[in-house]
Amino acid sequence: MVVLFAGNPHLVDEIAQLFHARAFAAGRLAAPVPQPAEAFLMLNTGIVNGAWTSIYPPGHTVLLALGLLSGAEWLVNPLLGGIGTVLIYAVARGLYGPRTGMVAAFLWAASAWVMFLSASYVSHVSATVLALAAWAAVFRPKRPAAWHFVLAGLALAAAASVRPLDGAAAAVPLLVWAMLRKRWRGLGWMALGGSPVMLLMAYFNWRLFGSPTTFGYTAFFAEELRLGFHADPWGYSYTPLVALSNLTVAIRRLHVYLYEWPIPALLPLAIWAIAAKSHRKNDLILAVGAIAIPLLYFFYWHSGFFRGPRFYFAATPFLIIGTARAWRWGASLARRKTSAYINLRVALVATALTTLVWGLASLLPQRMAAYRDQLTAMKRHPERELAALGVRQAVVIVPGSWVSRTVAGFWSLGVPHGVVERAFRLLDSCDLHQLLVEARRTALSGDATTSRLQAMLQRARTVPLVLQEISESGAKLRPRERLPEECVEELQREAEGFTLYGNLGWRNSVGLSSGIVFARDLFERNDELFNRYPDWEVWRWAPPPGQPKAPPVLQPISRGRAGAPEGPP
Repeated sequence: MVVLFAGNPHLVDEIAQLFHARAFAAGRLAAPVPQPAEAFLMLNTGIVNGAWTSIYPPGHTVLLALGLLSGAEWLVNPLLGGIGTVLIYAVARGLYGPRTGMVAAFLWAASAWVMFLSASYVSHVSATVLALAAWAAVFRPKRPAAWHFVLAGLALAAAASVRPLDGAAAAVPLLVWAMLRKRWRGLGWMALGGSPVMLLMAYFNWRLFGSPTTFGYTAFFAEELRLGFHADPWGYSYTPLVALSNLTVAIRRLHVYLYEWPIPALLPLAIWAIAAKSHRKNDLILAVGAIAIPLLYFFYWHSGFFRGPRFYFAATPFLIIGTARAWRWGASLARRKTSAYINLRVALVATALTTLVWGLASLLPQRMAAYRDQLTAMKRHPERELAALGVRQAVVIVPGSWVSRTVAGFWSLGVPHGVVERAFRLLDSCDLHQLLVEARRTALSGDATTSRLQAMLQRARTVPLVLQEISESGAKLRPRERLPEECVEELQREAEGFTLYGNLGWRNSVGLSSGIVFARDLFERNDELFNRYPDWEVWRWAPPPGQPKAPPVLQPISRGRAGAPEGPP
């Protein structure tokens, strides 16, 4: 987390939840609406019912808030990953005995994917470890008592409050266990244990989104994030063929990222599943636990790659336990079989050691080097650089891309996120910019602006636009004789260099009224921002002049008469 990733978030999901965690840590359900909004809004956050919030359920955000309160938010997921080592041992021991438990704990601790994802802020880690806690409470005791089921229900509900789909998948192995052992009464105790968390989540949804059953996903994206085959939030069709492609790619990535072995990661598990002549009842629990996540996410439109196929991380415990079961089965088979040409036990041990050592000594360091050298700009800490200069209070403007400013502009007008997503991906960037400028000039309402955008999208579907991507930020233009002057100016600004705002914006204090405040550069409209901070220092975090591809640096700037920066003093 520190050496490779500098303790910083690298994914929009992480950034949005860290932002929301700051509000929780300040004792609020959401942050106050920022002014001017487009200078501060970030992906997967937005304004709803007079509050600035993220789109995510509250479970993981609560854990990050606890980390912020203790001054160690970067340590939340690494600690959870470590706790997972103990819990996966308990689960595997309950299903298959202590030796399989030890092998599973070792594989979890040695898993490259577990290590790298635990070195992030993503919610997949907390959801998976909470699911492990629910399974351990039921599977580990020989005969679980009522309080075990209550604890399992509490952990399962907590997992659902982090990632609802993962929580649903985590319940499947417990249902199979109850079915095999005819312990249906335990399900009632589980429901009792989970009810406080579910009530708190319903209260959170009601206060922020107006209904106990309305999640942030729906509040911001309507039905576009639902399961099933439909047009996704980006305006593309999600079909069974696309789902099958996503599944195939995810499995191929699992083979690589799970362990960073020189052999496919799931090969031992596959050999055991196919070649073993007999299976225990608990193998059914293992099978449904491993399959539940891929089956559910087959119906979800996004593939979700981040240091591996992150949506499949919740299946990792059962994949690891299955791998441990496979190695134990192989060892047992080698003891029983004899060969005149080869010692099977020695061959199996040699294969295992070669696989582990090759992965740990060669492939894993290569992956670490790649992560260390990637996304270096996102690993910087300008707030620490300012502190070293003795600056305790300042506005730092961050020039984002043309697209990011346009998108934030539409958000600030109240255009739904799903409409903005489709417009950005399917429409001409200059057309969008001109509509945004007109909406500001004529004080067009959010509903009216939304109607205009939807009409543009409808026309684009009727007569498909031929768009050409013309910048690294994803700006797209249709063929035209001459580009309007205002769009030429936006492209020139982008050519001078831009950087990412979101991975800095989450550091702002709740209320944006103290310390170092990072804001999106609004250029000629910066007076709207600077007037809020009349006596503050102003700095710019951007590539140096004349070096648009260089890493961003801090530059002190002075205010113009209208509040726009004049350049270095």
